[in-house]
Amino acid sequence: MPLLTPYVASRTTEQPVREAELTIEFAPGGPRLAYRHPRPGDRDHHGNLWVRMDQSTTGRVQYNRMHVHRQRTCMEHLLCQICGTPADRNKQGWLFLDWRRPDSPPTWPERSLTSMPPLCTEHAHTSLHQCPFLRRTDHAVLRVRKPRLHGVSGTLYQLTDTGWHTSDNDVLAPYAEPRLPGMLASRLHRELHDVTVTRLP
Repeated sequence: MPLLTPYVASRTTEQPVREAELTIEFAPGGPRLAYRHPRPGDRDHHGNLWVRMDQSTTGRVQYNRMHVHRQRTCMEHLLCQICGTPADRNKQGWLFLDWRRPDSPPTWPERSLTSMPPLCTEHAHTSLHQCPFLRRTDHAVLRVRKPRLHGVSGTLYQLTDTGWHTSDNDVLAPYAEPRLPGMLASRLHRELHDVTVTRLP
């Protein structure tokens, strides 16, 4: 079986915007991270600033890195992470693959947080056959009736006398909590509710 290029995978030619493009914006709620030259779509409707990233069809595929905007699109619209078309859904819910993590809840896979978009049936099979990570990980095939949008994660910048500076990476910012003004989002997360562990047909 030929190795597929996942829709969400990034390429070496797709680079994020340089830190020099970041600045301070004085909004009604206080100072927040912004781009020097704002564009429509820089922020989501929660006010989170998102990483800008090049789009390219050339360059080496980075299977272990997701493209910021394609990951976000798939998670927002529940599209297959491999082909970018609507993910499979039946009466038990949308099709996801998930695995245990050190921070997984005791109820795993119920209430699991994931940044991995769902899949169509064909490419769920492909993922299980081709992904070396899944072959060595305690994973499960899931049907999820309520994959609720939970929040974003990314790099947290701290405002200092000389501007914004990175303070932490891979920080999770749930929508239910106050927005972090220094967050530069790079992943969208869903919390999986009403989960059924199943098998692929």
